[in-house]
Amino acid sequence: MKVGLPPAALRPGTRALSRWIFSPTASWPTVRRRMNFALAYPPPKGTTVTPTTIGAVAAEDVRPARIDESRVLLYAHGGGYAVGSARACRALVARLGAAADARVIALDYRMGPEHPYPAAVDDGLAAYRALVAHGVDPSRIAFAGDSAGGGLALAVALRLREAGEPLPAVLGLICPWPDLTPGAHARRGPAPLEPTLSADLLIRFADAYLPSGQDPTEPTVSPLFADLAGLPPVVMHSGADDILASDARELEKRARAAGVDIEHRVYDGLWHDFHLMAHFLAGPGGDAPRELGQALGRRLGRL
Repeated sequence: MKVGLPPAALRPGTRALSRWIFSPTASWPTVRRRMNFALAYPPPKGTTVTPTTIGAVAAEDVRPARIDESRVLLYAHGGGYAVGSARACRALVARLGAAADARVIALDYRMGPEHPYPAAVDDGLAAYRALVAHGVDPSRIAFAGDSAGGGLALAVALRLREAGEPLPAVLGLICPWPDLTPGAHARRGPAPLEPTLSADLLIRFADAYLPSGQDPTEPTVSPLFADLAGLPPVVMHSGADDILASDARELEKRARAAGVDIEHRVYDGLWHDFHLMAHFLAGPGGDAPRELGQALGRRLGRL
C-alpha cells in the first residue's frame, strides 16, 4: 500500500538514512549491504523476478503482470559506479516496466573499486548487444538508469553510435550523473536541501570508479563532454533540489544543441534519485515512475 507522505516529511528521514548508508567509515561492501537492506522494497503484486545473465552480465529479469514481453527496458542502477544493485531498485524498475508495458532486465554490472572504468560500460554494452543477438528489435528496447546508471546508459549509446550499431529506441535518465570531473563541484554550487548526495560523496565515488591517470573528460566517463549528435530520444527526470540539478540542465541544453529529441521534467521540492522512494511520496514525486515509464513506452515499437 502506498504511504503518500509530503516531501518535507520524508526529507529528514532520507537524510538520516543516507548518512548511515554512506558513512565515510564504512567499506564499500558494507555500503552495498546497507543499500540492499534499506531499499529492497517488494515489487508490485504479480511481478515475477528471476536471476539471469545477459551477455555474461548478472541481472534480474523483472516481469510485471500482463506486459508485452517483446518490449524490453534495459536498466542500470545508480550508486556512483561503486554501490547499488538490481535488488535495491527492484520495486522501481517493476513500476517502470508496468507503465512502459515492457519486461525489465536490471543489470548487476561490475563496479569499482574492484572493477574500475570501463568495466561498467563494457557490461552495459555486452548486455545490450546480447539482447539484440537474441532477437530483440532495437526499436523495442529502452535503455534507462538512475544517477550513475543514467550516465552509463548515455555512455553505452555513445559506444553504439561510434560502432555504427543500431541504437535503442529511447534513453531514460533519472537524475543522471554525466560529469565526473573535479571542476564540476564548483559549477554545481551548494545544495542545502539535498538529503542524499554531497560533493564529498561524489568525489569518493569518482575515486573508486576511475583508475589512476584516467581522464575524467573522456566522453564515456563524463557524457556531458561528448558530441551528443545522433543519440536516441531522451526522457529525463530531475529534482530541483538535487545536487546534480545543474548537470541535468546542462545535459538538456547540450542535447538540444546537438539536435537530440529530449523531454525533461524537473520536479520541484525533490532531491537526488527520489524515484527510489516514490512509494513513500505523495503528489508528483509519487507518480514519477509511472510517468517516466509511460513516456518511455510511447517511444517503443510493437510487433
